Amino acid sequence: MTILTLLVAVPALGALLCALAGKTNANTVRGVALGATLLHVALAIGLIGAVAGGPLIERHLWIPSVGITYHLEADGLSAILVLLTAVIGVVAVLISWSEIRERVASFHVWMLLLLTGIVLVFLARDIMLFYFGWELMLVPMFFLIGVWGHEDKLYSAVKFFLFTFAGSVFMLIALLYVYFQYAAQTGTYSFALADLMKTSLSPTEQWWVFLGLFVGFAVKIPLFPLHTWLPDAHTQAPTAGSLILAGLLLKTGVYGLMRFAMPLTPEGYTAFIPLMAGLAVFGIFYGAWAAFAQRDFKRLVAYSSISHLGFVVLGLAVGNAAGYKGAVLQMVNHGLATGGLFLIAGLLQERTHTRSFEMFGGLWRQIPTLGGFLLFFALASLGIPGTGNFIGELYVIGGAFSRAWWLGAVTGFGVLFAAIYSLRVFLATMHGPESKTFRKLHDTNWRENTALGILVVLLVVIGFYPRTVTTPLHFAPDQLVPAAGRDSRSAAAMYGSAPKTGMAVHTSEGAH
Repeated sequence: MTILTLLVAVPALGALLCALAGKTNANTVRGVALGATLLHVALAIGLIGAVAGGPLIERHLWIPSVGITYHLEADGLSAILVLLTAVIGVVAVLISWSEIRERVASFHVWMLLLLTGIVLVFLARDIMLFYFGWELMLVPMFFLIGVWGHEDKLYSAVKFFLFTFAGSVFMLIALLYVYFQYAAQTGTYSFALADLMKTSLSPTEQWWVFLGLFVGFAVKIPLFPLHTWLPDAHTQAPTAGSLILAGLLLKTGVYGLMRFAMPLTPEGYTAFIPLMAGLAVFGIFYGAWAAFAQRDFKRLVAYSSISHLGFVVLGLAVGNAAGYKGAVLQMVNHGLATGGLFLIAGLLQERTHTRSFEMFGGLWRQIPTLGGFLLFFALASLGIPGTGNFIGELYVIGGAFSRAWWLGAVTGFGVLFAAIYSLRVFLATMHGPESKTFRKLHDTNWRENTALGILVVLLVVIGFYPRTVTTPLHFAPDQLVPAAGRDSRSAAAMYGSAPKTGMAVHTSEGAH
């Protein structure tokens, strides 16, 4: 069993052990889950080292009659996201230790199965294996929200499932079209991504295929106007559910665009660049304004996610090396910073039984440690220097400027809006008149400090040493996403400039 299979198997085996330990006391179940996630982190760190010399591949025939293979592959991008998944898994277990008191075994079973599906999405290079992992993610998250969520949990769980499942149908239709076209052209059935990238599709066919894939992935990111499920899901989910949703599930949509949609349909991608960039920039401002208008802590953070992910998608749309690195950095930074804000929102709700800013005020005196963490994550969210968010946004804005000065200027102005809601969430909670409703709040314990501290350390490390993320990306962005250099006429028309760095022409085989 290779390290790639182990990375998929360990959380699944952890789920099985949690189920078997369900009849024992709850702390035994929690300990088993924590052990499984810690082992997962160790394997993910080993994967980072293993891919330093090139991609790591495991491939076996599975259902040869229809061309399905058990094909796992890790390059720098996959390894980074797998490590992020493992770290978020540890934090999720720690933060749920005291919050989840009912059906503890079932909760950890679903959570570990969710991590299994996410890792499979990041490692699969057979599109049916990828789609299996994609659908596997939906069921555990549905139950995490629907069973352990808050007041409107069932409504939010159903809405999440319907939106994301409907999007995946569009994605499946698009993938199957490429599959059958490849079979018609070669006489061979194969779901392998490397094979399907060789399919000859007309510009019109690529446009429609990319549209199907884009809808499926845009729902999960989510991009405006396909975002309406996100605030409800985040608001009603348990703390660990919000953490995994923000830190990992939303990243699978961006990853799908990078790994599948762009390489399979390079001309379709180019045609959609204006739409991608337009939705991304609009999302930056829309998410920030919507966040500022919220009175619910978790809904504020949920809308801020839409704004931050606008930077990620814009990094892909500008199609150069700076934008690509910024997109990957922001994928990681968003998972850490926004995840930290959701942890704090959950800890406050656990202590006060409310998420309303109108009930908070002057809490710093009672919970100074939690207040200090909130200050850090608020500053990280607005992109203060010394945090990973600053470097990621700098890359994206730089990539936008290299494409067109006005695009960089507009994007840079969007950073100001993050400061508005980030400072508001801190001031409304920790300062101002002291709330008379909450008189005996207890500050964070060692498990909560550890969970929050892990995220803080990683954001600071990335802020001062961004190469910890960018170095594993040892290939040019147009090798991973050959679409970036295939045809830039639409991009040039949109931005009013010729293609620049990172836009060289590559064949589809160059991704492998």
